[in-house]
Amino acid sequence: MALVSPGVQVSVVDESFYTPAEPGTTPMIFVASAANKTNAAGTGTAPGTLAANAGTPYLLTSQRDLADTFGDPIFKTDTNNNPIHGGELNEYGLQAAYSYLGVANRAWVVRADVDLAELEPSATAPAANPTEGTYWLDTANTLWGVQQWNSASVINSGQVFKNSKPVVITDASDLTNTGSLSTNGYSGEIPVSSIGKIGQYAVVATTTLIRIFYRNRAGTWVLVGSDAWTKSWPTITGTASNPSFAGTTAITINGTSVTVNSSDTVTDVAATINGLSISGITAAAVDLKLEIYSDGTSSGADDSSLGGPILIGGSADRLGELGIAVGTYYPPALQIGKHTSIPEWKTGDTYTRPTGSVWLKTTTPNLGASLIVKKWNNGTQLWETISAPLASDNQTALYELDVTGGGANLLTGAIYAETNVAGDTQPLATIKLQKRRGIAPTSITGSKIIAGSIGSGSKGFTLSSSDNGSAAFSTPVTVTVTYTSAAADASLMAGAINDANVENVTATVNAANKVIISHALGGEIRFVDTGGALTGAGFTPYVSPTVGTPNLLYVPGTTSSTNPKQLQASLWSPVNDLGNGFYTAKETAVKATTANNTLWYNSIVDEVDLLVHNGSQWVGLLYDGTTGESAVASPFYDADSSATPDPEGPLVSATTPLTQSDGTALVTGDIWVSTANVENYATIYKFNADRTDLPIANRWFLVDSGDQTSEEGILFADARYSDSGASSATAASIADLLVSDFIDFDAPDPALYPKGMLLWNLRRSGFNVKKYVKNYVNTAGNNTRFGTGLGQSMSGYFADRWVSESANQSDGSGTFGRKAQRAVVVQALQAMVNKNQEIRDDESRLFNLMSCPGYPELIGEMKSLNYDRGLTAFVLGDGPFRLTSDATSINNWATNVNKAVEDNANGLVTTDPYLAVYYPSGFTSDNFGNNVVVPSSHMMMRTMALSDQVSYPWFAPAGTRRGGITNASSTGFITSEGEFKSISLNEGQRDTLYANAVNPITFITGAGLVAFGQKTRQLTASSLDRINVARLVIYLRSQLNTLAKPYLFEPNDKITRDEIKGAAESLMLELVGQRALYDFLVVCDESNNTPARIDRNELHLDIAIEPVKAVEFIYIPLRLKNTGEIAGL
Repeated sequence: MALVSPGVQVSVVDESFYTPAEPGTTPMIFVASAANKTNAAGTGTAPGTLAANAGTPYLLTSQRDLADTFGDPIFKTDTNNNPIHGGELNEYGLQAAYSYLGVANRAWVVRADVDLAELEPSATAPAANPTEGTYWLDTANTLWGVQQWNSASVINSGQVFKNSKPVVITDASDLTNTGSLSTNGYSGEIPVSSIGKIGQYAVVATTTLIRIFYRNRAGTWVLVGSDAWTKSWPTITGTASNPSFAGTTAITINGTSVTVNSSDTVTDVAATINGLSISGITAAAVDLKLEIYSDGTSSGADDSSLGGPILIGGSADRLGELGIAVGTYYPPALQIGKHTSIPEWKTGDTYTRPTGSVWLKTTTPNLGASLIVKKWNNGTQLWETISAPLASDNQTALYELDVTGGGANLLTGAIYAETNVAGDTQPLATIKLQKRRGIAPTSITGSKIIAGSIGSGSKGFTLSSSDNGSAAFSTPVTVTVTYTSAAADASLMAGAINDANVENVTATVNAANKVIISHALGGEIRFVDTGGALTGAGFTPYVSPTVGTPNLLYVPGTTSSTNPKQLQASLWSPVNDLGNGFYTAKETAVKATTANNTLWYNSIVDEVDLLVHNGSQWVGLLYDGTTGESAVASPFYDADSSATPDPEGPLVSATTPLTQSDGTALVTGDIWVSTANVENYATIYKFNADRTDLPIANRWFLVDSGDQTSEEGILFADARYSDSGASSATAASIADLLVSDFIDFDAPDPALYPKGMLLWNLRRSGFNVKKYVKNYVNTAGNNTRFGTGLGQSMSGYFADRWVSESANQSDGSGTFGRKAQRAVVVQALQAMVNKNQEIRDDESRLFNLMSCPGYPELIGEMKSLNYDRGLTAFVLGDGPFRLTSDATSINNWATNVNKAVEDNANGLVTTDPYLAVYYPSGFTSDNFGNNVVVPSSHMMMRTMALSDQVSYPWFAPAGTRRGGITNASSTGFITSEGEFKSISLNEGQRDTLYANAVNPITFITGAGLVAFGQKTRQLTASSLDRINVARLVIYLRSQLNTLAKPYLFEPNDKITRDEIKGAAESLMLELVGQRALYDFLVVCDESNNTPARIDRNELHLDIAIEPVKAVEFIYIPLRLKNTGEIAGL
């Protein structure tokens, strides 16, 4: 403001503009890594490896910073801990960044959206991890404790228990719903007849009720412990074979007289016994001996609770002739108990039991039961084994698991296995896993009590509870209340329960007028609702979240039909909150449904599904033309099996096949896929049996994998995963596909290809990378590739599919093995560089070096990105790991003799003055001490950083002064055997590289490994064909941009022009002093700022520079003179 009265006003005008220094060498490093890696501290997930952060550039300032953000770099090893050199799952970029940050303090790192861990080789299709807290009954490692009794004499190796390992059934398709109580001892699903063999046990674990069956002599599955099982074994077996009888007299069975005639055979005696219909008794002649059976219900004079004993009496002569003694015989029994409670079934014990009796040993010692239950922990990504002891009921489990607390110390999720689930007096071999739904107290809540909820009058129920230190319920107490059929009945019921003074049990009424009954210790409460008051108060057994009272169930052994109803309050439950079984029983780890976009590198080499064009559609090689939709057979099919190609499909082997897989002669149409060179898989041959002029081994003719047009060609595409759309959730066998004409809707259109052409089905075949795509199939549409008319309806199809992710090669041939893995990684890296907008922000993300270590395929993309950013960075590219060092191979690659369409192992394509490529690769160690092969950019990024620290970017990062390699011990290439071969490039090899603008890294005696070249990929002769000049230009482009910005919106007059010219000349003079320039010229006056330009609001600053060149060729002529001649000169 202007002064009005006398005073002083001070104003400050900042005219101290200068060009700030560059931030130093800062690379942008593009990497691929595994996802969800652990950070270096081991405290959590490295944020840079989260899928949500893929494509996010991170500015890192130290090695620790990188390891915390992306985890330690991983290099894979084989099963013998040998490094996999050049493996596609190695994290080359992270290792290069880690090495770079050892000598520098700024680097940008950005990770592609690909999870290298998903590309681990696997012969089985991957599935997702289960959800947190999933329970798995590991049937492969579970012991069931089935001990079968042998009652033979000791001298005959009897009087012992023998452990029986059962068949475990976890798939419902192995069951049949034909079981009956009379035949099988169980009404419902039993094992199918094709499972197991006679005398074997089977555990059915397909539902929450686990059942143990035995396959008896008749081949029938019977539930162990049931009447049907009891009569599967003889209670009495006569010792006499084919006896004759001296007279006619009677024996008695449970008091019933059985006449034995002198003319009878053993078969006659058995028929007589059966004809008398003695309760629970049957007989049979087996191996000419009499066997008498009890079904457990026979009523002998002894205690019937012992399972239907048989009392034998009568004629001692006839019994002696049968080999049976007078006495009481006890039928086969099932005893469930600990290893300390050994059944007393031996001869001479009070209750001798016959062979076939079973002891279900509930504790681990000596092959007792050990149920291996595991729970998934998302934090550790591991299955954690949890205790699951066996107990007879809930209250016993409380006693066994928490004797002092009575349940108070048990946590949610605790497990036990209930045995003899129905609580039968004569036990059944049933098991049910029970899980704690919560922690103490055990509470049940009724419904809101209003007028009429409970009828008026005196009503009672009995109440008992469990307690700590005991496995039994307390003595039942009767709770009687005179109800008024009013809302006040809630308080009357609660008061009466409290007045009963049952241990640990209390009752309250909440604000909604609902009665809450609780067990303070988290134990069990048992009710007998004699008067119906509990039902009236809304206490009904739990069924689902909307039906029934949580934590309330029927007393085991009772049902809704039991009168009066018997209820039990408990925190134990066999189901989850949705009313479903809380665990899954399987031999292999439980998995969730495969997640969308999951990758799978199928490592199987010898599973190849080939189809052939039959003139109208694609069909299996051996399709007969009658069993499917197509009426035309495969051109290779012949009704004469001796003229048909191999029934197992293509022959996959490293050596030349001389016969089919079954030893029969090869025929025309046989296919051989050679695995002799896995690196170049798949090499395909057809057999021509007509060439009898050649030895058998020479009748194989190579199929051109790049031919997708002729009848002798082959197409690589997805065609099918199974032999029908409905079954496409699982892979069909190659043998089944050979004879099938089914193809998926996305198979190649057969109308576009000739008859006889082969189709390699990538979806089902192995050795490639696939991606799981949910809802890939439009089930509302038709499969136009299969069926007649509009095609088969896809309404019944499985909707998901595995879709090939590793794209075919440029000639149309398939991509397999390591190359398939690489194709997926390269595609993800290229997508990131091409579409990522954050890395194109040239104002907030400043970097002047770019590299994607290990991936020459990214050179073209990095070049494009550099142009998008205004050529403000220098790009470092790599030579291939497997490029051998002979001059021919180097020249062919560098000059792209193979006509590669992008930079890769086949050829070097890209040219640019702001790009340099180095060869060969380096050998060093990773963060875990493993010897690893690293790309050339791994070495050169660090070399450039060190060079810039002792000089400037316009000094060549080469030679013994500034080109020393400090992060590798040798250089070389990877051989065809996967081994690293160390080399030291000779002068001829270096000349070949340098002539093709590829910079060699070699060993110099006395100096070690050195970068011995500094050419850019500028193939025309100019100053920009050298790295030092190109980096100088990049430096000037950045500095001049910074220098000029303060003059924007200034008056376009001589003063401004002189100021900007002066600033530019000051910068150039500084560069002259720093040995960047020989000379320069700056023009900014009326000559280049014409009135027309000024009217367009333009200011032109023209600068010409003469950059300093680096010494690369030193010539030293040495002249020989005669003595004294030099002095004269």
